[in-house]
Amino acid sequence: MKKDTKSILEYHLGTSHVRGTLTGRALNWGDQPVPFKLYRDIPVFHLPQDLSWPEIPLDRAMDFRPPYSGPNMPALLAGICNLTAGITQVKKQGEGSFFHFRAMASAGALYPTELYVALQNVNGFNDGLYHYCPLEHTMCSLRAGQVFSALAGDEPIIRFYLTTIFHRSAWKYGPRAYRYCLLDAGHMAENLLLSTRIYGLHSRLDYDFDDEAINEFLCLDPKLEACLAQVHALGCSPETEVYSTIPPKTQTLPAFSRSAAKSTAPEELLDAHRLCSAIGRKPGLLNLSTSQDTTSLPASIVPASTSATIQRRRSRRNFIPKSAPTRDFVDILSLLCRDNNAKPPCTDALQVGFLAGETSGLTPGYHHLNRTTCATTLIKTGNLMPQMARICLDQGWLDNAAMHIVFTADIKTLEMQSGPRAYRYAHLEAGRIGQRVYLAATAKNLGVCGIGAFFDRDGATLLGLPEGQVLLYLIAVGPIKRA
Repeated sequence: MKKDTKSILEYHLGTSHVRGTLTGRALNWGDQPVPFKLYRDIPVFHLPQDLSWPEIPLDRAMDFRPPYSGPNMPALLAGICNLTAGITQVKKQGEGSFFHFRAMASAGALYPTELYVALQNVNGFNDGLYHYCPLEHTMCSLRAGQVFSALAGDEPIIRFYLTTIFHRSAWKYGPRAYRYCLLDAGHMAENLLLSTRIYGLHSRLDYDFDDEAINEFLCLDPKLEACLAQVHALGCSPETEVYSTIPPKTQTLPAFSRSAAKSTAPEELLDAHRLCSAIGRKPGLLNLSTSQDTTSLPASIVPASTSATIQRRRSRRNFIPKSAPTRDFVDILSLLCRDNNAKPPCTDALQVGFLAGETSGLTPGYHHLNRTTCATTLIKTGNLMPQMARICLDQGWLDNAAMHIVFTADIKTLEMQSGPRAYRYAHLEAGRIGQRVYLAATAKNLGVCGIGAFFDRDGATLLGLPEGQVLLYLIAVGPIKRA
């Protein structure tokens, strides 16, 4: 009988890739997951198809602005849902099927993350809980009634929920898929924050809630799907509880968490999620002081439209060893520091750094990025890009990128300090900030591609990470060959 995972660090080490032992997974095409969650036989609200968005520069997207007060709430929600999780392009494939590009990056283009929204007193909608379907651009009504409280007055309330369907990612990546589920949800969370903010909603991202209660409220099968984040967008806060007595439209809704005939997730993944479901404690600010000199970054200049950039975003890896303006890379790094009051309290669970290549115009080597002070520190000199490319499962094309932005976390300390839920914090934040890298690079007309597969121990060694601190994610940025 398999022993249950006792420590989240044990799960991370157990799912680490080790050179010489990595073997390919045989995919069961009979259990290939359906990439869209399609509720049937329940009421559907068709969102407006004529989409338009506020034209807000990416470097100003997180700023406070007057709250949205227009009467056309269906148009607002249509715009937010589409920018958060919608389809941005449809491509016909050789065998006659279609591939749907989405607004957010996803490991293996498997898109395990789903979007839900709870509404009350919102013009154009009945009160209730809805699921957004990007394929049909519709919202399915899962619960009807005052979902927050019968005593909440008449002010509009909007809260979004992000869930993950484990099998969608585990079908390809096995037990390691829990990492990708968390990263993917973080990518969507950043889109959601940006899209609500440009509409003037003073949204707050929240990773802390009662998992069991929220999963039940969202009508999920907890062995197949789970809520990972919520965004309090309008008229609510973490203290605003849902009114759990509102019944679902039908008792069969949890069955829709199944993405294939056989949708079971690996036991190691479920064990890790069980550990991470315990209520966490806010991580304290880790000591990142250093004796080395720091370099302050100028304010980012990224005037491209936020909405247009989200629509254009793609993973592009055809890097070429060509120089680009150094200011482009500086603006990308500086934009990662512009969270203002939107960042969750647990953002300190994550550390951000970068490897500068010889074509970046920056000093080649490994640098830390202090997102609080918007300053960098050179930790290790030399061109480390070829070594990191080998560490990333010998993907040589990574050596042609100009920069590798890396996300690390001290899992051992975080687990002792804040409990295993901090593992979720760190990965969700890595995905969220990673999505911003994608958008900033896209706005600068640079290629960008995220990497979640690497020889874990070798990566930690190259970066000089102490025991317990691990590499979570890497995103390559640089000029690409144009078609």
